Amino acid sequence: MEMQNEAVENNTWNLYVDEEGVLVLPDELWETLGWVEGDTVEFTENDDGSFLITKVDETGTDSGETGPQAVC
Repeated sequence: MEMQNEAVENNTWNLYVDEEGVLVLPDELWETLGWVEGDTVEFTENDDGSFLITKVDETGTDSGETGPQAVC
């Protein structure tokens, strides 16, 4: 049985690891958050076992603001 990634609510997706152990982020997630191939993201584990994926600010300005986020 093949499991599909699915958007649950705004910026929240259920993601699955493929047969090769790769977590594939769906195109809808990339498009919604404005991420592009080559962006650096950071995974933060939440208390409920989900993960917050945040685009890393690579400008070096460290304004204290985070980039677009998704909870998976």
